[in-house]
Amino acid sequence: MTKTYFFPPVLALLLFAGLYISHVGGMKEREALAKARVEAAAKAKAEAEAESRKAAMAEAIAQAETRKRERAAKEAREAAQKEERQLALDARSKAYQEQEKLARQAERLKKEIEAEQTTLAKLAAEAKDAAAEEAFLREFVVKAQTNARNLETVVARLSAAAVAATAPAK
Repeated sequence: MTKTYFFPPVLALLLFAGLYISHVGGMKEREALAKARVEAAAKAKAEAEAESRKAAMAEAIAQAETRKRERAAKEAREAAQKEERQLALDARSKAYQEQEKLARQAERLKKEIEAEQTTLAKLAAEAKDAAAEEAFLREFVVKAQTNARNLETVVARLSAAAVAATAPAK
């Protein structure tokens, strides 16, 4: 009885040991192979992550440069618009000042025209008065000459009458 209890477990142990040893060698190879696969996958993943990180960095740098160029273009465009706006404001201000200057000059010229028209009216009135005075004086001169001739005629008649009156008395 002792043999039946002793040999089957020993045989089972030997069978187990044989199977275990054959499996241990294959298991170590399988574990090494699995470990190599895991390491290869981890290395591939790390390389892929490094490549994607490198690509993301390059893309980020490109986007940053694009944003920088866009910002510079926007600032240049805004500066040009600001300069155009300032030029337009300066032109408007200059036009307004020119308009005010011309309006003042027009008012001054209107006042001068009114003054000159008043002066012309006075001169026309003076010319009319002078013409009337000249006409009066010509008429007066004609009348005075006529009166002088008439007086000479009267004086001549009186002289002739005085001569005639003194001659019969002789």
